[in-house]
Amino acid sequence: MVWVIVIVLTGILLAYLQGAAAIEASVQSYGHQLLVVLPRMAAALLISGFIQVLVPHDLVERWLGQSSGIKGLFVATGVGALTPGGPMLAFPLVIVLRNAGASAACLVTFLTAWATLGFHRILMWELPLIGPNFAAVRYIASIPLPFVAGAIVLAIAAAAKRRGDRVE
Repeated sequence: MVWVIVIVLTGILLAYLQGAAAIEASVQSYGHQLLVVLPRMAAALLISGFIQVLVPHDLVERWLGQSSGIKGLFVATGVGALTPGGPMLAFPLVIVLRNAGASAACLVTFLTAWATLGFHRILMWELPLIGPNFAAVRYIASIPLPFVAGAIVLAIAAAAKRRGDRVE
């Protein structure tokens, strides 16, 4: 529901600032982007469906589940850093892991590691474009981030549990 309000408000603002032609250009741009993204999203969801069946739920529960604790954060960091591809692969994989029993802390850790420590991005982008020295410093400085993010989620979950709230 919130996204509908955001769409309406930005549309009104756009029409006010730039007129009806800007709305038409925006709708055309939306259509073009939809044609580009839809096939990719469909493929990503199909792949995630395949992975959902292939991934052993007991293994995910044991290594990334609620009781995995700090060990789960290390595993999630390693898996996140080694997961190639963009968001069309990473986010469906998060859905698969969540459905297989991964904890919120491990999912946040995975996504943070994927975003900050993705090894494929270092090889394809950072080393060739910004050089090995800067890439190494940036990578080393980013290593703690997935652990910090996961630890924050663990702390939030522990506080919620003490209050008696349900923790996902």
